[in-house]
Amino acid sequence: MNSRFKEIVKLFQKLPGVGPRQAARFVIALMDKPEEEIQEFGKAVANLRKEISFCTVCFNISENHLCSVCLDNKRDQTKLLVIEKVTDLDSIERTGLYKGLYHVLGGAINPLDGLTPETLRFKELESRLAKISGKKIELIIATNPNTAGETTSHYIREIFGSASWRKKGIYLTRLARGLSSGSNLEYVDELTLRNALEQRK
Repeated sequence: MNSRFKEIVKLFQKLPGVGPRQAARFVIALMDKPEEEIQEFGKAVANLRKEISFCTVCFNISENHLCSVCLDNKRDQTKLLVIEKVTDLDSIERTGLYKGLYHVLGGAINPLDGLTPETLRFKELESRLAKISGKKIELIIATNPNTAGETTSHYIREIFGSASWRKKGIYLTRLARGLSSGSNLEYVDELTLRNALEQRK
């Protein structure tokens, strides 16, 4: 097989969840596209970091350092929902039910994948909560109901469930168990997410 083809396949394999076969299919699919589309695709990837960034407050996708959620003064400032990925945020927004703020951790604790508390955005969450303490804040844990998500949830409870944080007005809730164990928020249907949000404890 062509060595350059193999090199490009390996580049696609660096994306999360993409194996060798799927990577090869991506490359072959691109080869079937017109030259203009490939150029457009390449330009979009090359300019990715220039044109799209993460919100400096919640780490949602942003164009100008702050995302549309953080810029919306009508959002409930007393609710902060902690999620693993931006795709989870998108799924929750589609329900139309949640009107509070978000904090995107950037993953869940999973040492086998190199994801430890130090590599996720817990320090940023602590700093953010420290700035808004003084009023009652509901910190809603919305990690996925799988092993990594449960480990992350436990870690959040250990940090922010302490008496010192409670004195600052921070109290914890968790999405209800309408979510089946082992599932991921970004794939959950809107009705299940709606029920989980409404029945959080």
